[in-house]
Parts: sequence; C-alpha cells; structure tokens
Amino acid sequence: MHNTETTNTTRIVRDTFIDMALYLECLFLLHGVNDILSEDIIHCMEEGYSKAMKNLTTKEISKAGAKRRTAVDRFLKKLEKETI
Repeated sequence: MHNTETTNTTRIVRDTFIDMALYLECLFLLHGVNDILSEDIIHCMEEGYSKAMKNLTTKEISKAGAKRRTAVDRFLKKLEKETI
C-alpha cells in the first residue's frame, strides 16, 4: 500500500470512528444510558480504533469469519467482506 493510500485509509477509519462515537452519543442521550455503561462502550471503541490503526500500520488485516446473527453482527460481517 502506498503512503498516500495509507494516509487516505487512516483518515477514512478515523472519520468512521468519529461518526460512530457521535451516533452512540445520540443513542446514550435518547435512551438515558448511565455513565458507567457509556464509559465501557467507549473504552471498547477505543480499543477497536487502536487495533484498526495498528493493523493499518502493520498491513495485517484479519479475515476471521464468525457466523453473525444480530443486526450488529450482520453489519460487522458486511464490513469484514469489504476490502480496503
């Protein structure tokens, strides 16, 4: 992957995580999620972001294929099938 491609991909991943955080914030506000739960959820997102960025820098993208059943799982499966 060229440096420009890496930079663009990194920017896309970062922007996507920003969008997800904003969506979650909206859900937290709409449904009154307590602070402990929101801290745990955001901590998981932080770990996911760190892992994604590390994979981009080491060029190792995992292709683990678990069977998905829930709406979130179906969405994750769709993302796993996409190539960057």
